[in-house]
Amino acid sequence: MANRIAVAAVVATVAFWAYTRTLVPGVDLGDTGGFQAAVLWPEVSARQAYPLYYALARPFVAAASPGNPARALNLFSAIGAAAAVGLLTWLCASIARSLAGGVAAGLLLAFSYTFWTQAVIAEVYALHLTLIAACLVSLHAYATGPSTRRLAVFFAVYALSFGNHLGMILLFVPFTVFLLQTGRPRELVRPPVVLLAVALAAAGALQYWPNVMAVGGSIEAPDGWMNRLAAFWFDVTKQDWRDSMVLGLGPDQASDRLGMWWFDLRQQFGIAGIALAAAGAAALWRLSRPWAVLAATAYAMSTIFALTYNVGDVHVFFLPGHFFTALCAGCAVGLVARRAPLYGAPGARRGVKPRPTVVAAAVVVSAAFLYAGWRGWSTWPAVDRHDDRRGERLIARLTLGLDEQNAVLVSQMNWQLENVLLYAGRFQRPQVAWVRLDDVLPHFPFLVEDNHAAGRDLVATAEAAAQIAAAYGPRFALVEDAGLPAPGLSELVAQLPDGVPYVLCLLTPPRDESLDPDVMADVLAALTGGRTPARTEAAYELIAGISGERPLVYRASSRPFHVRFRILDEPFTVRMDSWLPTDTFRRPGFGHVIRGREHVLVLERGVNMVWLGRDGRPSPPFYAASLFAPKPRYRLSAATPQLARAGRQ
Repeated sequence: MANRIAVAAVVATVAFWAYTRTLVPGVDLGDTGGFQAAVLWPEVSARQAYPLYYALARPFVAAASPGNPARALNLFSAIGAAAAVGLLTWLCASIARSLAGGVAAGLLLAFSYTFWTQAVIAEVYALHLTLIAACLVSLHAYATGPSTRRLAVFFAVYALSFGNHLGMILLFVPFTVFLLQTGRPRELVRPPVVLLAVALAAAGALQYWPNVMAVGGSIEAPDGWMNRLAAFWFDVTKQDWRDSMVLGLGPDQASDRLGMWWFDLRQQFGIAGIALAAAGAAALWRLSRPWAVLAATAYAMSTIFALTYNVGDVHVFFLPGHFFTALCAGCAVGLVARRAPLYGAPGARRGVKPRPTVVAAAVVVSAAFLYAGWRGWSTWPAVDRHDDRRGERLIARLTLGLDEQNAVLVSQMNWQLENVLLYAGRFQRPQVAWVRLDDVLPHFPFLVEDNHAAGRDLVATAEAAAQIAAAYGPRFALVEDAGLPAPGLSELVAQLPDGVPYVLCLLTPPRDESLDPDVMADVLAALTGGRTPARTEAAYELIAGISGERPLVYRASSRPFHVRFRILDEPFTVRMDSWLPTDTFRRPGFGHVIRGREHVLVLERGVNMVWLGRDGRPSPPFYAASLFAPKPRYRLSAATPQLARAGRQ
């Protein structure tokens, strides 16, 4: 027991070190920005359906770094992810009765691509896998010594885990089947045990009481407690959009989603890791049939749910399956390791020459360790976001020169960007006054009149300006803000000197962005000196070379790929790490450009470009037709007559 705990602690420490070295330093787009904005904010809503996550994160952030809650919350995920790795290491070592098996399982999970990306940002999935692991550890304790007390511990951990992610319901059947196969099955249906389970489940549900009260305290609260509970359930389960997403795929999409699953599995573990896990599933059947059934059913249920879940970030819903894949792979290593004296095989004697089968076992285990380490080495540059401040820079640019004394920002933005703006408004730039256009559009003329009377301008994002013009026509003189230039791709390429190494990647743009094919053709002609390669329409397109010359590399594909090449003896790796068009948002990006082992460009949907200056340093990343593309803002000045021609849209 002590050895297993020590080894688990070491593996968890290695994982935590890797996560802290690659941690996002601040606010990020998407749900991450929403979590970071809410973690120290006093308001609670039913949509904040993660009460356990907030209950644990709030005191941690307040103690760790109240001045920078974004980074502290990212660090909270790193701690949770390291805990999940340590618990898996202990669990696999206990089931397989092999420390080597536990180490292999822990390292394979720790260095898997998707899990690593979730360990360096504020998200619920690191804690989700920690709670899955905690449930499995409590089940292991019950299986080795069945008692009502140990059963109560499992019930309590499982009930508590629903406060972090409702996806825990997918493990109800696997956990129940395991309990029926171990211990004393008849004890499970005794009235005292049933009452205990119900009581602990009710106690776990009480985590959501503040969310229920938030619905009742709202000015839009429906009459009657039943209606309020229904409204709470509608919000907490996101029923307005989940109804069309759970089992939301048509038969014509099945083959594409299966292709995505196979790509995702290879992305995490590689073919060798998948083969090891397949062998481990058979090994687990030999070691313990209850655990084999649990792992198989848990993997099947979580994976089937992900395969049929019609959502834009489905890759994160494969994470429980990755946990059980790593467990099975560790069991395979453990079974082999028990035959190798180097790894603690029973009966090994000093001075006795090992048999060939024992030597082979030691080689296999050593190879598994080296493979897990190589996966970490290979994945590191792609997930390294320690210098990724794109979210902060976007909002800093948008709010440049604005404060509550001189202007009010009116925003209409993609929800991922708006979450970053929400965080900035609460913690980084509280001096910026801003409102959402949807909240003020019906009475926008009064907002303009009141603020102009106080000497404040109205400044609108590009999307907000377009919507204001559509609603009110030429009534308001929306003029592009000259103080915030928004250079396009054409202007950038026109200023790029000849002889500069560059990498340009084009991924299918988001639905709310557009890319003129004629403009793109002109840009490529200017970039390549008129020697543009023959192009094909594809989800992924890579063009790389030296500006003013024929491209050295061109590749287009409808499926993700990795490619390595050199430009002027500089080594580059381009990784397309997404599945288009199914993936609509990925917090770590849709791909990566790596120079040697330096991460120089996160690929997003749209146009992505980076080049090397004369000094050899990479340029700041440039985006077009993308969420990260620089966009103009529009000003309605207090000094400008309102009845004027609308500005350029």
